[in-house]
Amino acid sequence: MNTSKKLTVTTALALTLSLGLTACGDDEPDVETPADEPAATAPAETGSDDADDTADDTTATDDAGASTPGDAADDTSDDANPTDDAGASSPGDDAAGDLTAVALVAIGTAEAEAGGTAYEIDDQDDDGTWEVDVRVDDRSVEVTVSEDGTQVVETEDDDLDDEDRAALDASTITLAEAIELAVAEAGGVLDDAELEGEDDGQPHHWEVSVDTDEQDDIEVLVGVDGEILGTDG
Repeated sequence: MNTSKKLTVTTALALTLSLGLTACGDDEPDVETPADEPAATAPAETGSDDADDTADDTTATDDAGASTPGDAADDTSDDANPTDDAGASSPGDDAAGDLTAVALVAIGTAEAEAGGTAYEIDDQDDDGTWEVDVRVDDRSVEVTVSEDGTQVVETEDDDLDDEDRAALDASTITLAEAIELAVAEAGGVLDDAELEGEDDGQPHHWEVSVDTDEQDDIEVLVGVDGEILGTDG
């Protein structure tokens, strides 16, 4: 092939390629981006998200100090005993405010200490202690008890005379029971009490001294069988 033919073929191929490329460029569509394209909308919250929100709200309430059932129970317990923190009186405190109740406690303490039967209790000494005479077999034990009636301070052996022995043998009620009967009869509080033998025509009896708001030393005579024989004072 001569040189002129080669140039002719080469020129033809170049023209063909140029036309093909131009055709491809003309067919490619122009992509335009809308200027006012709306912002993408976030997907709606699902039920699961609502549940999470509810759980978060509940947690927030708890964090804010909402009362749990346990807290409510504790509050109820506190309300049931509102006066405990304020120093409310316990049963022991109530007894301390009633000399009769304290005396009965002192009698019980003395009998437990000596192991016998009480038959006399004196009014409180200046230091507040009680002296309780207790029969133990054929002897007597004087037991000094603390002001609140619960502690033994000291004991001392003593003689039991024949009249006291006979009266104790005849009695069907205790010193404590005689005191309760006498206080119920006269009102007020106990001062002292003792078992008396036969005197001025009276059979064996308990002589209980009671103090009231209106009068002190009202003597109530209680028979050894629990019958009220009379009052004096």
